[in-house]
Amino acid sequence: MNMMRALYSAVSGLSGNMLRMDVIGNNIANVNTTGFKAGRAGFAEAFAQMSRAAGAPGDGRGGTNPIQIGCGAVLGSAAQLYTQGSLQTTGVGTDLAVQGSALFVLGDGRSTYYTRDGAFQIDAAGRFVSPGGGLLVQGYLYDRDGETYGGELAAVQIPIYGAEPARASGTIELLGNLDADSAPRGSVLQTGALLDAGGAAATRDTALVDLRGGAGSEPLLAAGDAIDLAATVGGESVGARLAVASGTTLGQLLDAITQLLDSPAGASGAAATLDAQGRVRIATPDASGTAGAVGSLTLSAADGEGEARAGFADALAFDDLVAARDASAFTRTVRIYDSLGFAHDLELTFTRVPGANEFAWSAALGEGNGAILEGATGRVRFRGDGSFESLTYDAQGGRAPAATRLRTGTGALETLSLSLSGGESGGFGGLTMVSGGASLEGRADGYAAGVFNGFEVDELGRVLAYFSNGVSRPVARLALAEFVNPSGLTRVGHNAYLASANSGAPVLGAAGDGTIQASIVAGALEQSNVDLAREFTDMIVAQRGFQANARVISASDEMLAGLIQVLR
Repeated sequence: MNMMRALYSAVSGLSGNMLRMDVIGNNIANVNTTGFKAGRAGFAEAFAQMSRAAGAPGDGRGGTNPIQIGCGAVLGSAAQLYTQGSLQTTGVGTDLAVQGSALFVLGDGRSTYYTRDGAFQIDAAGRFVSPGGGLLVQGYLYDRDGETYGGELAAVQIPIYGAEPARASGTIELLGNLDADSAPRGSVLQTGALLDAGGAAATRDTALVDLRGGAGSEPLLAAGDAIDLAATVGGESVGARLAVASGTTLGQLLDAITQLLDSPAGASGAAATLDAQGRVRIATPDASGTAGAVGSLTLSAADGEGEARAGFADALAFDDLVAARDASAFTRTVRIYDSLGFAHDLELTFTRVPGANEFAWSAALGEGNGAILEGATGRVRFRGDGSFESLTYDAQGGRAPAATRLRTGTGALETLSLSLSGGESGGFGGLTMVSGGASLEGRADGYAAGVFNGFEVDELGRVLAYFSNGVSRPVARLALAEFVNPSGLTRVGHNAYLASANSGAPVLGAAGDGTIQASIVAGALEQSNVDLAREFTDMIVAQRGFQANARVISASDEMLAGLIQVLR
């Protein structure tokens, strides 16, 4: 008889149930620990002593099973259960929860750690840190424009002391509809913008010998030239000539044009004026039913030897435009910014071109906002179905500008170059020309300087920084890691883990990038997955198991005592 074996088997049972109670107690202690994963103790038979080996059947006898006596139990596993915990809303921007099997990535400059606890904080340097150990939350940093992020892990940091520098406007996106039912309210003849010798918009006092058709171009006229004016007013052809001297001004030319257009009997009273951009405009009070309306106007010039000044004729070529029924519906002011962040109002006006699916557009800066150097006028063309076709710039000085270029006069080092866009050719996503009223909107990029104003984290783990100028851009994207066997991770305290030989190598990525099948919930924390009802049940089972093993020891002791009594 070997009564000692029963004693030692019972002792192993006591030890095992004590360890199970340790696991249960740890689970209950961490029932309110953020991101905690409950443990589960598993037992295995220690070993079995062979009393008789198995016998094979044969010779009319059946086989016999082996006879083995077990020698107790051992703790086979103490694995953590990686199930999703419930999410609790906190409303705190730095509280983050993972939905899925991934873990946040932490670092201290030497080792990489992992955690499900997203109760992060911001340190004095603006870095995300874990609350207990001060480990730095890792992620992928975006470039300055917030468009792409790098592949190397780095500490996630928000620019709490940073500023967003001003960005000059470069594009104006035009959206909306230009009414196809625009009725003429008066005929308008208009030239391109004229400049003085300094590149500014020409005025009535600008000398004709200083007149230019574009920035950096040659003078259009010289002293001794002659300008011929030819017009058709109310069906009658009229003409005049103006001699150019060194002191002859643009205002004198405008007066000569007005006098010419008013010379026939019954003339409509059209007058030549100059707008803020240096464009000559001839407006007839009413083109509808007015017998004395201006039909055409042509200006040409030649030097003293009769050689034509082609540049002058091109610069002062008149386009026939039609003003809309509701002029205000076709004019919009767009806020633009220079490189120093100063705001300027650019007024865009669209005027219907008669007999064509076109609108002539013009740009003008408000008073004191600087001057447009080139690209102040152009055409917007539409297809037969009302979809956008093209937006072009009128030629100046023999060439068509590629953009609207202006000088703001605020001390900005560079001139501002603006590209106008009406959308894709053949599309209806930008400008259109259909009946039903006008609804025009202009959206310019660029912005003033701003300071950091706050941040938030979205479901993809992008940390979005907000600035006082209304700009927002991602500064980082939180890294996540997945493991083949997360139960194989080594716990190192403060809800952190280290990879182990049996956890597998981490698969790094970000939420929503196709690598990691998880998402991030901001303003929430993951609760522990401890089930108290199950823990209390397991506690009773462990307690009864411990008591039963203790009873085995006492019963074995009584049996040994009885044996000793027999020997007396």
